[in-house]
Amino acid sequence: MGTVGDLIRREDPLRLLEGLLTDAGQGRGSAAALTGSPGTGKSAVLRALSATAAEAGATVLGACATEAERGLPYGVVGQLLSGTAGGTGPPSGVRDGRDADRPETLSEALRALAAHRPVVVTVDDVHHTDEPSARCLLYLCGRLAATGVLLVLAGRPSSTPSLPLAEVLRHPRCVPVPLRTLSEDGVAEFLGARPAGAMDAATARRLAPDWHRFTGGNPRLLHGVLADHRDCGPVRPARPVAGTAFRRAVVGCLRGAEPAVTRTAKALAVLADQVTLTLLARFLGVPERAVVPSLAALEATGLLDVGRLRHQGVSAAVLESLTAEESARLHARAARVLYDTGAEPPVVAGHLVAAQAARTADGGTADAPSWAVPVLAEAARHAMPAGQARRAAEFLRTAHRLHDGGQRPDGMLTTLARAEWESDPASVIRHLPALERDLAALRPDDGRWAEAAALLLWHGRHDTVARGAAGDGTRAREVRTALAHLCPGRQGPAPAPDAVERVLESLVHTLAPPPSVAALLVALLYAGETDRAARWRELTGAAEPAGTTPARQAVVAATTAVLHVRTGSYDAGAGHAARALALLSPAAWGVAVGMPLAAAVRAATARQAHDEAARLLRVPVPDAMFRTRAGLHYLLARGGHLLAAGRARTALADFHACRDLLADWGERSRDGLDWRTPADRALRRLGDTPDDDPVAVLTRAERRVALLAAAGCTNRAIAAQLYVTPSTVEQHLTHVYRKLRVRSRGDLAKLAAVRAAGPADGAG
Repeated sequence: MGTVGDLIRREDPLRLLEGLLTDAGQGRGSAAALTGSPGTGKSAVLRALSATAAEAGATVLGACATEAERGLPYGVVGQLLSGTAGGTGPPSGVRDGRDADRPETLSEALRALAAHRPVVVTVDDVHHTDEPSARCLLYLCGRLAATGVLLVLAGRPSSTPSLPLAEVLRHPRCVPVPLRTLSEDGVAEFLGARPAGAMDAATARRLAPDWHRFTGGNPRLLHGVLADHRDCGPVRPARPVAGTAFRRAVVGCLRGAEPAVTRTAKALAVLADQVTLTLLARFLGVPERAVVPSLAALEATGLLDVGRLRHQGVSAAVLESLTAEESARLHARAARVLYDTGAEPPVVAGHLVAAQAARTADGGTADAPSWAVPVLAEAARHAMPAGQARRAAEFLRTAHRLHDGGQRPDGMLTTLARAEWESDPASVIRHLPALERDLAALRPDDGRWAEAAALLLWHGRHDTVARGAAGDGTRAREVRTALAHLCPGRQGPAPAPDAVERVLESLVHTLAPPPSVAALLVALLYAGETDRAARWRELTGAAEPAGTTPARQAVVAATTAVLHVRTGSYDAGAGHAARALALLSPAAWGVAVGMPLAAAVRAATARQAHDEAARLLRVPVPDAMFRTRAGLHYLLARGGHLLAAGRARTALADFHACRDLLADWGERSRDGLDWRTPADRALRRLGDTPDDDPVAVLTRAERRVALLAAAGCTNRAIAAQLYVTPSTVEQHLTHVYRKLRVRSRGDLAKLAAVRAAGPADGAG
């Protein structure tokens, strides 16, 4: 028997059927058509009626039609006749469906049973009844008047029933008993009924409005929501949840609906927010008037509200029920229809992505229409300025997978790499060779050329960018400015603060790649323009619409960390540096990893958190970083930590490496790039004075020449060993003699001997 919850607000239909049962007991047979949308409780009412009839002493015969047996002749009649085996009086030879090939067979058997006591015959899901059985039911319906038989046929309202079944349901002796979804009051009773809802009355009344809106009052959906609600224990949400049980209930309702209704629900789920009656009809390939009955059926089931699926939970359940092949076909169909009706490129592209993803999951491939790749590329161009980098990357990846005869728009790979950089810069590494080819193929005045250059700079391909950064265009100048700051000496000396600020002003308005922004901000910072750098950090962070992507958040966090550490706010700097390193992996940072690491190490050293600084220095960094300004600051930070940890000689090596970089770049030591002061402290720790380290003033190249000359090598031998010309050796020796105030190789040898006799490393 059905539960109390199954029968909420079903008293009137059940009371009507019980009245017909009483009439049957008095020899006045009749028929009833119990109709309702899937999930409205038809089977529960049949079970309750059968239980009542059995308690009253009636014979109960039941059958359930199924779609799978629709082609089996007399399948339903066979089920009913098999139930007469325990009775008395049925004609011989009519014990199963094989002998039921005459319409009168069922009627005769039931009349014989009803001679002794009332008979209740129920047929569930009657809309699936095979045609021969429907003819037998029609024959029976016309001969019930003087019998004790009550025939109850339960099924969904069908727009196209078979002719015999339609005649049965329209028969004058067949009483219509419609079932509808529950009202808000009915939902409250359902939630408070035991054992269905088992809630107190006040809670049931409070939850009823939301639950009614969520389910449309469909009992099957209510059971699903209730099961999910119980599974959320012990802390249950106040609002209904579209969990596993609810989604299963949605699929069950659609499985019990007509095929046209199910197709309409799937189309509504796929088209989602773009759906209109015209578009829906075009998608389904039917006239608009043919869609209306299906929409009405979905609304009667509770799945539809104001022409759309009731909520996202219903849509998700429908989409989850699709096979991969079906999903691919429906999304491809949606893309085609939307493209033909002039929908926006991102809308069409979303369905192309979904179709391709489903095909990939299904292990299949399909040729795309000729318009697919251009639409995907255009959609990506719409998505990037709107801050939807992940979506843009999806569009472009799909374009690369589709078959398009190899003809892809120029620069598409660069645009893809830029979109992927926004969420995970490490993913760009696989594109670097292709980006170098794009940089050579594109014109410097093309925005994609600047994007390719910025991505290559981020991952340390400075030589490639330096070769291509020619011309007088605005973008070429921006890239050269960034390159001159990142790797001074390649494009001349580092830019002056005013020049940096002019470029930043253009970047705020043209949305140039953020690696350039970060580089220029730090250029201002280490030129002593802290206030200007802070102001521009705020402007660039607020002006870029895609500022919420992980890469942009990380760049802003790292720049903020450098600013705080530079101004002595070490706790705040450490927090921003930690966030920057958490947002992106070391590989994703590329050569820029030196920026957050240097800030974090400096902050840890200042707070005497030496173990933390040592841990940060174990993070792997690319070799190319040490040829950039980020590497310079990393060396300064590492040297500072080593000096604080008592490793003065090792720290001195880092400070001298900074000296060599600055000398190679033609820059002087200044505030923010000062290696001399910590190097002096290291020398004092070692027991020396700055003047006791004469070679500290030499560049790396000059030191190498000086050491070989001190060892007695000729200029030609030195040139051969260092792979330079003899004239270069002569120039270096001239500088060495002047800086060290010596006149000969012998003087160099004496200096080298004195320096070699210095104290051992590790003096604290």
